[in-house]
Amino acid sequence: MISTAPPGPRSSPESTTVPGPAGWRDRVAGAVRRDEVTIRFDRRQAATAAAVYLGVAAIGFTLLMVITRHMGYPAAHVLRRWDSGNYLAIARYGYPQRLAFRPDGTPVWSTLAFFPLVPALIRTVHLTGLSFPVAGVVVSWAAATVAAAGVHTLVGSIAGRRVGYACVGLWAASPYAFALWVPYSEGCFTAALVWALIAVVARRWVAAGALTALAGAMRPTAAVLLGVMVVCAGWALLRRRDGWRPWAGLALAPTGLLFSWLYIGAQVGRLDGWFEAEKAWGQSFDFGLGTAHFLKLVTLYRRDADIRYGAVLILILLVACGVLALALDRRVPWAMVLALAGAWALMVGTPGSPLSKPRFMLPFLPIMLLLLARPVSRLPRVVQGCLYGCGAVFAGWYAVGLLMLFRWSP
Repeated sequence: MISTAPPGPRSSPESTTVPGPAGWRDRVAGAVRRDEVTIRFDRRQAATAAAVYLGVAAIGFTLLMVITRHMGYPAAHVLRRWDSGNYLAIARYGYPQRLAFRPDGTPVWSTLAFFPLVPALIRTVHLTGLSFPVAGVVVSWAAATVAAAGVHTLVGSIAGRRVGYACVGLWAASPYAFALWVPYSEGCFTAALVWALIAVVARRWVAAGALTALAGAMRPTAAVLLGVMVVCAGWALLRRRDGWRPWAGLALAPTGLLFSWLYIGAQVGRLDGWFEAEKAWGQSFDFGLGTAHFLKLVTLYRRDADIRYGAVLILILLVACGVLALALDRRVPWAMVLALAGAWALMVGTPGSPLSKPRFMLPFLPIMLLLLARPVSRLPRVVQGCLYGCGAVFAGWYAVGLLMLFRWSP
């Protein structure tokens, strides 16, 4: 049995009076103790979860392509919208060789703000003869399928097989699931994130560090996963558990982020190349000042507000409530609570692209959906199927607006 729960207070009377470091460590362990979790991977159940995801995603993606085709948009155009175009441009042409600046000294938007691994995967699949947009779709769908198997493995190990399936279905039918269908990085990042959390919960520190590094080569939001790794592996070291493995995991974990920063910086000949390019997208951490200004505009009903502004406000509040609810549930490992809390802090702490915040939360959404998946899993299967199908239809229809009609990037 694999457990992440530190041992509870000793049963002997002397345990409450043990002096020195061991005594306070035991008291802290008792205060934050989680129920024991055993990670169980079943190939048949993982395949079923993947099939659930593919079935729901196929409905939404088909509807997206049918509606956009009826509107006169070719498939290649739909698959190059917004961030998809940036990833495909990197896969095809590589990164720019210099940073461009406006007359006021601020950087111009460029693909230098995007991490290299997803474009590299798209380029690799393209070598099979597929066009770049189709190769991007193949990468996204394959990664999202792997992620779905991981979601079921993680959630199913905590709450049971049926809850795992429900969580996969709800995630696949979520409103911003379009990012898992087109050449975005969300599918790849979710796969690395979920399986890294599985490795952390199972205390497989070397695998967790390697998967964290992999995530760091995909998206800068891997900083959240790196923080989870530092806290959990650090706690294992403090408890003197698992020998050298937590040290190895901690050594591996930041290498993906470091590689991405150095690689992109090398393209333009300056170590801070990525950080300069990122300034154009307004993603510098400001401790929530930009988000507070955004919320002020939303709550005061600014006239030119986008219809999505209300959804962003609701999301911020719901995720905060979800973090609290999961923190109070002793069945949920701390690694998952910390990941969701870190994602919320990063979402609120960065001001740029406020309308992209729901998409930013998509890889972390299965953690919060654990709260909803439990009651959904008790519904009759026919009702569950209707729920996922209706969600997929809405996601496909909404994706048309997000990708083709709305003014700002989703």
